[in-house]
Amino acid sequence: MGNIETLKPLVSVIMSVYNAEQWLKIAIDSIVNQTYTNWEFFIIDDASTDTTQKILTSYTDNRIKVIFREKQKCPSINLNYAIKLSKGEFIARMDADDISMPDRFQTQVDYLLQHKDVAVVAGFIDLMNDAGDFTGVWKDDRKASSWPKIKSMLPWNCCLAHPSVMFRAEVLKQYMYNEEQPHAEDWEMWLRLAADNRKIEKIPRVLLKYRVHDQSITSTSNKKSAFLKKDLFYKLYFKNKHKGWYNFKVRLGYILNSIKVVLSGIKKKIVS
Repeated sequence: MGNIETLKPLVSVIMSVYNAEQWLKIAIDSIVNQTYTNWEFFIIDDASTDTTQKILTSYTDNRIKVIFREKQKCPSINLNYAIKLSKGEFIARMDADDISMPDRFQTQVDYLLQHKDVAVVAGFIDLMNDAGDFTGVWKDDRKASSWPKIKSMLPWNCCLAHPSVMFRAEVLKQYMYNEEQPHAEDWEMWLRLAADNRKIEKIPRVLLKYRVHDQSITSTSNKKSAFLKKDLFYKLYFKNKHKGWYNFKVRLGYILNSIKVVLSGIKKKIVS
C-alpha cells in the first residue's frame, strides 16, 4: 500500500436541497474548490419551487450528479436514496446553506486512513449569519471534542454538526437514516452507532462554516419549544425498542427532558 499522500479513495458527497437558492451556489462551490479532488456529489432536489433547479443545472462538472424529485419527500428519505447511489469508500454530508473549508475532505480522508477503528469523523464548526459573518461557536461542539466525550454527551444532547461529518461507506450503508425522524435523523443515527460502540471522532479544527438563519433547522428549533421537539425525538427513537446499558442512559435523558416539558408548561401558565 502506498503512503497516505498517494492514496485517493473516492469520496461520495450527499445533500438534500429544497428552495435553497440564496446560498446554494456558495455551498456547492465550497465542494468544487476542495483541495481533495476525487469525489462525486449527489444532490437530491426535493421538488424546489424557486431557482434552485436552475442553479443546479448550471453546473457542468461531471462529478456533480443531480436528481430532481417531482414530489417532495423528507431529507432522510433523500439522503438514503443518495447513499444507495454512492460508490465511494467514504461518504461526506453537506447542506445547501453551509460552507466546507477547502481542506476539509483531505483532512478527513487522511484521518480515516490513519484511524481504521473510527466509523465517523466530524470537525469543529464556526457559526455564521445570513451575510456569512462569524457569530460564534457551538458550545456542545467544542465540549465534545473526542469519542469518550461525544459518547457521554449524546444521550442528553446532539453534539455533532451533521454537515461536517464523513462516514466509512460500509458503516453508513449498514445503519442508514431512520426515515421516521422528521428533523433529527442525524442524532438518532449517532445514538445507534454509539450504542453499538462504533467509534465517532472529531478533528479539533474548524472544517465547516454553519449558517444559522430564519429558515435553518437550528433557528427554527430555537423558536419552538426545544423540549417538545426533543420529547418527540426520544419517543420516535424508542419506538424501535432500543435496549442495552447505553440506551438506559438515553432513556434517562428522555425522562429528564419530559420533566422539563412539564415544568416549562407550568412556568408558561404562571407567567400568563
